[in-house]
Amino acid sequence: MRYWLLLALTVLILIPDSTTHGQNTAAADVTYSRDVAPLFNSNCVYCHRPGEVAPFSLMNYKEARPWAKSIRQAVLNRRMPPWQADSQHGSFQGDRMLSRKDLDTIVAWVDGGSREGNPADLPPTPQFAEGWSIGTPDLVLTMAAPYTVPARGTIPWVDLPSNEYVFPEDTWVQAIEIRPGNRAVVHHAIADAEPPADRPNATSGNLHLYSPGLEAIVWKEGYGKLLAKGTRIVFGMHYNAIGKEQTDQTRVGFKFARTPVHTQVNTLVISNNALLVPPMEDTYEAMAAFQFPADARIQAFRPHMHVRGKTATASLILPDGQRRVMLHIPRWDDSWQNYYVLSEPASVPKGAFVEYTGTYDNSPANALNPDPTTPVKYGQQVWEEMHVLYMTWVTINDKNKDDTTPVQIPAVQRTPAGR
Repeated sequence: MRYWLLLALTVLILIPDSTTHGQNTAAADVTYSRDVAPLFNSNCVYCHRPGEVAPFSLMNYKEARPWAKSIRQAVLNRRMPPWQADSQHGSFQGDRMLSRKDLDTIVAWVDGGSREGNPADLPPTPQFAEGWSIGTPDLVLTMAAPYTVPARGTIPWVDLPSNEYVFPEDTWVQAIEIRPGNRAVVHHAIADAEPPADRPNATSGNLHLYSPGLEAIVWKEGYGKLLAKGTRIVFGMHYNAIGKEQTDQTRVGFKFARTPVHTQVNTLVISNNALLVPPMEDTYEAMAAFQFPADARIQAFRPHMHVRGKTATASLILPDGQRRVMLHIPRWDDSWQNYYVLSEPASVPKGAFVEYTGTYDNSPANALNPDPTTPVKYGQQVWEEMHVLYMTWVTINDKNKDDTTPVQIPAVQRTPAGR
C-alpha cells in the first residue's frame, strides 16, 4: 500500500531528460506525432493527464518530451503501464500490457532522439468526461463532515458515516464510483453498505473501493446490487500524512438500474485473517479458499496485500480435482491494485473451490520491509499484512444461463475519442 511514498520515489528516479541520444536509421524514423502519441493516448493518458493520479502529463509532445528517458526505462521494466497479471494465465478485459511491437516503438523513439515529427500526423486529442466517469449519478453521498488529516504520524483506519441518508426502498444499483475529496492523502477508500438488522441477507459490506488503478464499477443491464430499504453507507478510509495538515470529504455516486435486474452481482472477500508472517522469511506462503454454494460464473479478481507481498495466485479447483490457474501475479506491486475482469467469465459447478495463495517477503532483501526482525500479523496498516482476494461472481439462473460475456463493463467515458 504506501502508494504515495512509492510515487515520490518514482518521481525522484524519473529525472527529466533534456539530452538527445545517438540516433540510428531505424530509430530516427519513429516520431511522437505519428507513432508514439497513439500509444500514449491508448495506454497512458487516462492517468497521465492534469488532475489525475500520475505525477506528470503525457497529453502532448511538450509535456512528454522531458520524460522520454524515464518512459523508456519504465516500459522496459514493465512498471508502466501498471499491469501485473501474467499473460500465460487468463485473458482479461482492458489488458494494459504493451505488446512487444508497441514497446519497441517507444524505445526506438527515445533512442532516435525523441523527435516530434509532423504535427499533422497527430491523432485526435483524447476527450475525457469531467467529474463522474459513470455520468451524472442518481444519488451522491458525502462524508458527513470533513476529516482532518494530520501533517505527520500514523493515521489509523477510520470508518466515517455518510450524510444522514437511508435508502427509502429496495434499490437496484447498476454503477458505483468513489471520488476522493483530496487525492493527495486518500490512499484508498471503501463504500460499505450497512443494512438494517431485520434484513440479514441483504447486500452488506464492501460495495466498491477506490485506490490507484481502480475505476468506477459499472454492470450491464440485467445485473446489479440490491440495497435493501433502510441501508446506510459508511466510508472506510485509509489516509496518508504528507507533511502538511489536510482535509478530505470523499463522495460516492450511484446510478440506479433503469431496466429489470435478474441477477445479483456478488462481491466476495476471500481472506486469511489468521495470517502471521515469520521474521526473516523471504518466501512465506499463505492460503485461503471459498467453495461455491451453487453453479456460478466467476467474473473478476482483485488480490490485495501490502508491502511484503511477493506473488499472488487465484486457482480454480473443480470437484473432480482438476486445477486451473485463473490469475497469477509473479511480482506484486502494492502501488497498483487492479481489478482483473475475465474476458470470458468462468462457469463453475456447485462445490468447486477458488483457492487464493500468496507469498510474502519479510526478509532484509525486501527494500520496502519496515522491520524484517519481527513477525507480521494481519491488519490494515502498511507495516501489517493482509491476505485478501476480492472476487466478483454471479449465480447461474434461467435468465443468465446463456450469457457468457462479462457483466462488468468499462465506464462509458473510459475510451478516449479517436480510438
